[in-house]
Amino acid sequence: MAESSKRIVVVGGRSRRPWALQSKDRILEAAIAEIGAVGFERAKISEIAKRADMAPGSVYTWFDNKEDLFRAALEAALKEQILSNKVALADVDTKQDWIFQLAALVPRNHEDKGPTTTQMLLIESYYAAWRDKKARKKLLPDINSHIEMHVNIIKAAQEQGHISKELDADALGLIFLALPTGLSVLSLAGAPRVNDASWLELVTRFTRAIKP
Repeated sequence: MAESSKRIVVVGGRSRRPWALQSKDRILEAAIAEIGAVGFERAKISEIAKRADMAPGSVYTWFDNKEDLFRAALEAALKEQILSNKVALADVDTKQDWIFQLAALVPRNHEDKGPTTTQMLLIESYYAAWRDKKARKKLLPDINSHIEMHVNIIKAAQEQGHISKELDADALGLIFLALPTGLSVLSLAGAPRVNDASWLELVTRFTRAIKP
């Protein structure tokens, strides 16, 4: 008896039963966790399958190879971070200081007890886009969306008179993304973390310097 067309969906050019999509999500979640734990280059299909409680061969029903899975996992992590940023920004009062809006985009905040999976995956995404041309093609649109969020906050602050319009918004947006990114790299490398309160005077002086 032929399978009802309503019970079949096409994913990546292949026909799938809708319930089977859950296994793909499990694999991606497991891959994100594994890459976050050991890094892009050291992650193994066998360990990812173990995390997903599936046989290693099941991974290849969805992904052509290890690199295909890893690129998809990093892309999923980036999209998740962008969605998380949008939710965080929605909770920030738009009349509040622009610096608080930028702080809402930081992947690791003061309440985190240590490096987060998000923090790790963002760094891995930049690394993969640098080293892998196929990964760059897949990841760059979301990386640019992440940058654009920062730039848009700067532009809004300029329109509100908080930041001089003589300053390049794109350059400032990159700086405010590069700062937490660089700190994340240092933190993951084992450098001691500076107390959050210590940043207050530095940030205060910097924001004064870029006012009109």
